Amino acid sequence: MNRVKIVSIESDFGAGKKGAKLGPRALLQKIRSANIPLLKDSTNVNISMGDATENILFPFSKNIDSILQIQNDSMFQIENVLAANEFPLILSGDHFNAVSAISAIKNHFPEKRLGIVWIDAHADLHSPYTTPSGNMHGMPLAAMLGIKKPENPRNDIDNQTMKLWDCLVELGEKKICPKIISKDLVIIDLRNYEDEEFALLNEKNIKFFTSQVIKEIGIETVVSLTLEQLSECDLIYVSFDVDSLDPEISIGTGTPAPGGLSIKEATYILKNLVHHRKTVALEITEINPLLDRENPMEDVVLELLKKIFTT
Repeated sequence: MNRVKIVSIESDFGAGKKGAKLGPRALLQKIRSANIPLLKDSTNVNISMGDATENILFPFSKNIDSILQIQNDSMFQIENVLAANEFPLILSGDHFNAVSAISAIKNHFPEKRLGIVWIDAHADLHSPYTTPSGNMHGMPLAAMLGIKKPENPRNDIDNQTMKLWDCLVELGEKKICPKIISKDLVIIDLRNYEDEEFALLNEKNIKFFTSQVIKEIGIETVVSLTLEQLSECDLIYVSFDVDSLDPEISIGTGTPAPGGLSIKEATYILKNLVHHRKTVALEITEINPLLDRENPMEDVVLELLKKIFTT
């Protein structure tokens, strides 16, 4: 593994509950106080919400204008990390921030085929045209798959929202769209989705493992099948949403769903994927320190990182 560079994106504009912007800093403080061999000498790049503001003008894509601004800033910083031949460990507020990381990888390696391992309780395949909530952390995979206006949209989108969404879908100076093909996406621990997302999973034949399937076939088989699915990819990006963990471990995330991964299962997935020769970045996202102080999610994730980044 290359030298690790920590990139913290302190933005929760995409989330329905505020507080996830505090997650990266809370986790970073824990990392700095711990003696984790592969992280002890890592430096940090921080991207904050800056002067971006909340905007209620876009009900089906809340804060989309500010989100676009932050994604551009974050993509630039992450691409610089890749250019320095470093491994980005991305601590992000809400999961839409993965768009900046995936776009940075594709912008830097435009000829490389990129595979995505999306460890999440949710499908995140909505767009402004289908979302029931308008929260953009439920839309990153649709953006990266290049999904624009569907044939039968649920929502009536205004022209400005269309333009901003298209900018996100084409994020990066090379405007690569789509960033990934559906064959190169694997979702692990899926257990919460809407009808439109399930239809898209089937239509695009996206590989996914539900919590029930994981219990039936075992986490070792899941990881093996995931790598087999992505065997034709040149690079792999691993995105770990902490709501993939069972809420009995911690409820310090905005959208917990029962029946998730155990610490042992999460450790096995991440240790095997992060150290794979094709993996170029890891994202940890959706820690919300405001939602659980009895068993803080940042403490849970710190223990995971100790196991992953200890030689």
